Amino acid sequence: MNFGRLSALAYRDLLIIRRSRWRLVEIFYFPLTAMLMWAFFASYSRSFAFEAGLLVLVISLFWNFAYVAQSTVNMQMMEDAWSGSLKQLFLSGVSEIEYVAARMFTATVVSVPVLVLMAAVAFFSGWDFLRQFPVVAAISALTLLTSLALAVLITGLIVVLGRGYGFLAWTALQAFVLLSAPFFPREVFPGFLQFVSAVMPFTYIFEAARGLALGSPVGLLKPVIVAVAYFIFVWPIYVFCFRLARKNGNLVKLA
Repeated sequence: MNFGRLSALAYRDLLIIRRSRWRLVEIFYFPLTAMLMWAFFASYSRSFAFEAGLLVLVISLFWNFAYVAQSTVNMQMMEDAWSGSLKQLFLSGVSEIEYVAARMFTATVVSVPVLVLMAAVAFFSGWDFLRQFPVVAAISALTLLTSLALAVLITGLIVVLGRGYGFLAWTALQAFVLLSAPFFPREVFPGFLQFVSAVMPFTYIFEAARGLALGSPVGLLKPVIVAVAYFIFVWPIYVFCFRLARKNGNLVKLA
């Protein structure tokens, strides 16, 4: 991996995001307005169901953080495809690993400030996360790692399936979150979905986040195992998708 090319690509991405108003709106406006909405609900529910309001607020924080991290990676790829610069990037010698690794760095730089702003909203709405800061930081790191792993997987899928599947950049995470049982234990699902939920990327992260909100014991072993497993196993799939796309010509069509 050439770190010069990686840093140059990440710098290019940050410049594009800074100059793109619609990307800035997508990255900051939607997560923060969603957090404000649930913050007001948590304040409203303080007198009759504050724990429920706080649970929704905390889950929304990690959910939106996951979305910003994942979508930043995949939307940058789609911008390259739409602008026609994807071909030039690969002709310049950028490898498929460097290409997505730079986007992961960009996504981290962009999403962490969004997380801090959302955490500030949650704090002033009644969630004193500073008392649980080490656990909150650990869950945030696992959320980021898992989201970046999914971004790598989605990048591979778009490459091998073609530009027509670019909608996965902003829709795929929703399905993963739904099947990860964000606001409730996975046992609420019908039997067959419980087995599916058990291997979803965010199931145990949300379980830990619910424990944070409700003051219950928080276990981090399962979230760590699942996050690391996803991050390891997506890379062979990603490389295979790129090689298959080169072989069948889909990479050229995408570029």
